[in-house]
Amino acid sequence: MTTQMTKQLLLDIQRLNVSFNTPEGRVEAVRGVDLSLHAGETLAIVGESGAGKSQLFHAVMGLLPRNARATGSVQFAGVELLNQPASTLNHYRGKRMAMIFQDPMTALNPLLTIGRQLTEVLEVHQGMKAQTARQTAIAMLEQVQIPDASRRFASYPHELSGGMRQRVMIAMALLCEPQLLIADEPTTALDVTVQSSIMALLREICASRGMALVLITHDLPLAGGLCDRVVVMRHGQMVEQGGVEDIFYRPLRSYTQHLLSASGFAYPCAPQQ
Repeated sequence: MTTQMTKQLLLDIQRLNVSFNTPEGRVEAVRGVDLSLHAGETLAIVGESGAGKSQLFHAVMGLLPRNARATGSVQFAGVELLNQPASTLNHYRGKRMAMIFQDPMTALNPLLTIGRQLTEVLEVHQGMKAQTARQTAIAMLEQVQIPDASRRFASYPHELSGGMRQRVMIAMALLCEPQLLIADEPTTALDVTVQSSIMALLREICASRGMALVLITHDLPLAGGLCDRVVVMRHGQMVEQGGVEDIFYRPLRSYTQHLLSASGFAYPCAPQQ
């Protein structure tokens, strides 16, 4: 395996700040984040709710609401993406970087069949004809282990279980074979067995495709089972980052200790303040 030093620098975030103008005043959601990700690397972004994890990558994807302001730099493969128009971002979103959203019931259109939502991605981003898009979409549903994929292709989101809907979201994100996949709490509201199968699926897909993965989660053990590196966030700032073993067994910050304890993980040494 090639070392990280020889792999392409895929994502380079410098001094990223995200704020929101609200009736109560300005809210700083992300503050001065510097972060890099290389091709094929798996990275977990962990922290409690409100830590700024999702807002950080909504800024990367250009998905912030109108009342948000982002400053700094977000480069993907050397191209600046921060605050670029949709016409520029659409060359990258879906094709080269894709996102699995936290709640598949709100991310999927309840009025369209699963098949139509998948084929639309291929027709828009890949220029495929309808029949080719259908065949490709069904093959992708099979790859993410949805049983009887050709029948499920005609189903509506409400007809699928939570685990199946999440697999559909993964399939949709993978259709254009992106270099970077961002998974925002992909196992929320799923039982432990389904969580395990979804994580195993993501691990297998990343390994087989050499795809970079960002996992956004509050669950450290979940992150440790999937990722190479962990970034800990609190109040919009990076508190600590390192390899999985460093974060789990040699944490340097008391906040990381708190997260580990809350997850039921017992580390062998006390962290420094």
